[in-house]
Amino acid sequence: MIAYQELNDLAGGDAVRLEGQLPLAWGSPPEDPAALADVMADNQVLLRALLAMDEAAGAAETEHARDSGIQSLERRVDLLLLMASTALRGMGKVPPPFPCILTARALRWVSGEALGVGGHFWMRVYLRQRVVMPLILPGVVAEEHALQNRSYCRTLEFRGLEPAVQRDLERLIFRHHRRGVARQRANP
Repeated sequence: MIAYQELNDLAGGDAVRLEGQLPLAWGSPPEDPAALADVMADNQVLLRALLAMDEAAGAAETEHARDSGIQSLERRVDLLLLMASTALRGMGKVPPPFPCILTARALRWVSGEALGVGGHFWMRVYLRQRVVMPLILPGVVAEEHALQNRSYCRTLEFRGLEPAVQRDLERLIFRHHRRGVARQRANP
């Protein structure tokens, strides 16, 4: 298993990021250009639901939340509907986890196969263990480095993210980053 420091050293670094062992899968983009709009709509529902779940968890910790219960319920219903439709499409299987770093602009990960710089891919990233629905991120492999253990570290730069999806992704990553910093300060 590769250390995150090695991932950092090879991939450079945004300070605000989500890092860990995340289930990932990748494939070629579909031929249908309308598919991207559908994926971005699904991504937006997923990100907003995850943000709402984070807000609910944060509210329980701080007891200062003023978010409307109706809005939270609507987001959860949207997420449930989307998860049900995903399961019906046969996408409910979770792929294996890989060491990775997710930023608002790119995904860096290590795996055993070379993909090639310049290749276009759609990454399926599972952000929560209990939510069997991926965030689908289209992009281009901008960097790829062979490692000593016959694996590859690569960076996928996102392309085609809608502005609302980009904002929600930034918010989600920032929240996770902020919580990680708080945990580090609490446990020196």
